[in-house]
Amino acid sequence: MKDDFTDIRCMESAMEALASYMKDEYCLVILDVQLTDMSILELLRTMRNAKHTPILALTAPLKSEDIVTLFHAGVDACLEKPVDVQVCTAQANALIQLYFDADDRHKRHYTISFGAEFIISPRYRQVIVDGEPLALTRKEFDLLHCLASYPGQVFSLDHLYAHVWDNECAESGEDTVRVHIQTLRKKLVALGKDFIQNIWGVGYKFVPPG
Repeated sequence: MKDDFTDIRCMESAMEALASYMKDEYCLVILDVQLTDMSILELLRTMRNAKHTPILALTAPLKSEDIVTLFHAGVDACLEKPVDVQVCTAQANALIQLYFDADDRHKRHYTISFGAEFIISPRYRQVIVDGEPLALTRKEFDLLHCLASYPGQVFSLDHLYAHVWDNECAESGEDTVRVHIQTLRKKLVALGKDFIQNIWGVGYKFVPPG
């Protein structure tokens, strides 16, 4: 589970929610749905057509055809009110995990480019800095790719270790990550590219050029 993503925002109107949804990136939307308000269906369709962020709808008891309508409009899961908090949390976590699993599979294969200044190619496992290849170890490349896939997002040491080392064993996962981050940063800073920043007591993030 991605424990680092804890920024939660509450919106009181459909317009406010849609504006924030279009502007920012979310890993889950929980929507209190009143099916009598037809603008809700239009909101769902607009959100679904724009992005693939999972949507969890909280509803009053509905007929099966009404639930089908919500799914056709773009909802990924429904919970009837009154909502059991534990069930809601479990459902939310499952949707978030599916979102990141799908996103990770997609990001694993596409080239990350910040103009000609900095290019990461997973297919060829190559990093190009100002037109020149940068020599990295396998783990350094995986760390850089993980961080650069989510610019500005802070990752904990535990998350980076779980993502990059998977099920491999080490005496200290956090120390392993720190050592590899240090060598990776030295290689980047030597080229004038201080893209990886330490957020004291939290973890690391990738700050792209410009």
